[in-house]
Amino acid sequence: MFKIICFFVLIFAFFACSHRNKDIDYLNGNMVSFSKDSVRTQKMKSYAIGVANCGYGMFSVYDSLLIFWNPNIPDHFFCIYSVDTEKELGFFCNKGRGHNEFFSIGPINQLFQTEDDLKTVVCDYNAKKIYNWNISQSILKHNTVFDTIVSYKHLENIMNSMVNDLFYLSENVYLAKMNSLYFEESEKLLSYYQKWEMADNKIGDLSLYKGVVVGNEKEYEQLRGRTYSVDVIKPDGTKVVQAMREVPQINIIDIKTGQTTFYRLSDISETSIFGKESGNNVYYNSVQADDKYIYATYWGKKQWEVGLGSKSPCIRLIHVFDWDGNLLYELETDRPFFRIALDPIRNRLYTADLNTDEMYYLDLNEF
Repeated sequence: MFKIICFFVLIFAFFACSHRNKDIDYLNGNMVSFSKDSVRTQKMKSYAIGVANCGYGMFSVYDSLLIFWNPNIPDHFFCIYSVDTEKELGFFCNKGRGHNEFFSIGPINQLFQTEDDLKTVVCDYNAKKIYNWNISQSILKHNTVFDTIVSYKHLENIMNSMVNDLFYLSENVYLAKMNSLYFEESEKLLSYYQKWEMADNKIGDLSLYKGVVVGNEKEYEQLRGRTYSVDVIKPDGTKVVQAMREVPQINIIDIKTGQTTFYRLSDISETSIFGKESGNNVYYNSVQADDKYIYATYWGKKQWEVGLGSKSPCIRLIHVFDWDGNLLYELETDRPFFRIALDPIRNRLYTADLNTDEMYYLDLNEF
C-alpha cells in the first residue's frame, strides 16, 4: 500500500512540474496573475485633429506641441506642429556627420520640464553621446538647441551591449535599457537596465532576468524576440513599465529598489518566455503613462503582415493599469489606430491610423 501511495505521489509531482511555467525560474522578481473578466469596458469617442500623420510615423505630444519622428524626413529627424493652429513650427536635429549632427537617432521616449522649458534626451549611439535637447528654446530660436552634451564612452560595464532606450532621471543621471550583443565566446544576457551616474562614473545594474546562457545565436535571437517590450518611465522618475509584445504581460520596475514585478494575463492559454509554450500572437504594441495610470494598447491576435504595401492592424483596445499592476479599465475606441501618445497636460491620448494617415485624440476625462 505504501508503495502504491508513493507511486501516485511521484506521478502527481511529475505532472505538476511538467505543467509548471518555467518562466518563474528565470524571472528576477515575483509573477502576479490578473484577469480581465470582471474589468469594465469603456467605449471612447475619437476626436479628429487637423494635423495628419503625414507618414511621419512615431510621435509625441505635450500640451499644444505634436512632435513627429521619422528617418525619412530629408534633412532632419524631427518635425513639430501646433495642435491648436495646425501649423508647422519647424524641423530639428540635423542629419549628417558634422558638429551636432546625427547619422542616426531614435524617437522620443520621454518628455519633461526643467526651468519651465520642455526637454528630452536624444542619444547618438554611434558616437556614444547624450544630447539634452531643449525643445522650447529650439522652437523660439528656429534652430536645434542642446543644453548639454554628455559622452558615455568612459563608462565601464557596457561592453558587448547596446543602448536601446534612455531616460533622464536628474542632472547627469540616466536610466539606460541595455541589449547584449551576441558573441559566440561570451555569455549572453537578455535585456536589462543600468542606472548611470555620470559625475561619479557609477553604474548600477537592474536585471529583469536571472543569468541566461544560450547555446547558439538562433536560440538567443528567439529569446530576445520573446522578451521584447515597449517601455516608458513614470514621470516622477520612480518606476518603469514594460509592455511585452509576445507575452500578455507587463513588468513594473522600481528604480530605487531594483525590484521588478511581472503581471501576466491569466485569461490566455498557457504562454511562456522560456518554455515551449509560445504562439505567434502579438499582445501589447504600445505603452504610455502618467503618474497615475499606464495605458497599454492590446491586440491579442496573430502577428500581422509586415512589409512594403502591408496594412497596419486596426487596434481598438487599450488596457489601463495603475502603478501597482492592477488592471482597472479596458478602453474601446470607435476609430482604429496603431500608435498612441499621451498628453499629460490636457489629459488626452492621441491615436494615429497609419492606413489612412488620420489622427485623433481621446479625452481621458470621459472615463
